[in-house]
Amino acid sequence: MTTNLMKSRYNVHGPLHAHPVFHIMYILEGKGRFTVGSTTTEALPGMLYIINPNEPHRFIFGLDEPLTNLESTFQLLDAAGNAAEVHFFDFARAAGPTHPLNTNRPLVVPARLRPLLTEGFDRILELYDAPLLRSHFGLMVAELLSRVETVVESYLQTERPLQGEASVIASIKQYLHTHRGRPITLKEIADFAHLTPNYLCRLFKAHTGESPFNHLQGIRMREAEQLLALTDLPVYAIAERLGYEEPSYFARVFRSVYGIAPAAYRMRLLADTARLKR
Repeated sequence: MTTNLMKSRYNVHGPLHAHPVFHIMYILEGKGRFTVGSTTTEALPGMLYIINPNEPHRFIFGLDEPLTNLESTFQLLDAAGNAAEVHFFDFARAAGPTHPLNTNRPLVVPARLRPLLTEGFDRILELYDAPLLRSHFGLMVAELLSRVETVVESYLQTERPLQGEASVIASIKQYLHTHRGRPITLKEIADFAHLTPNYLCRLFKAHTGESPFNHLQGIRMREAEQLLALTDLPVYAIAERLGYEEPSYFARVFRSVYGIAPAAYRMRLLADTARLKR
């Protein structure tokens, strides 16, 4: 698998080909022309191409102006270790060949989700400079795919919009995820949702079974677990990255969730990794 930031390619033509890998291609700048299956589209900033294994495809990078894009190429294996031919949009196949998710056209990523997507690529790229096992890249690619799924879900909601309270809760969850890296107050969340703080808490708990801050804590703790496992960032830097102003408070929250301090959790992971390598 590879993940790259490809900068300023101009008038680069590739042949039509197919292979048993996924391509996740996100256009940042410039113009190009991408062919997937029998569909050819102009590649423009904000477009996301999801190319399934063994789908014929061809890329022309840089038409009129250089093209810069993020891309991740990877292979999924079956239980026997062979390349698995799967389709990212299997759930949409029943809708018929004319459904937009079955026409090999790119998805236009909403502006509010573009930082979420680029961050997923950036976190994989950061691993190339970290002293980590190669297997960790697979975990971060899986995390990137969860972000891609968020984009797809947003597209489906545009087709079949959530109504009323469900739409409000979905927006709040997205807001919490987007702003997980800085301190956030209940009033800020309530102002975003145009609700009073008390009503926000009651509504959120009625739909999710937890408070907004418990939901935010879950987002932060899952990310803390990944950062401890996959990076060499010190605990204080992880705390700061997740919006905790006091590393000691972050450590207490982490211990309450996982039953162990962050540093001890990382040491246990390193010991487990060393044992598996022997």
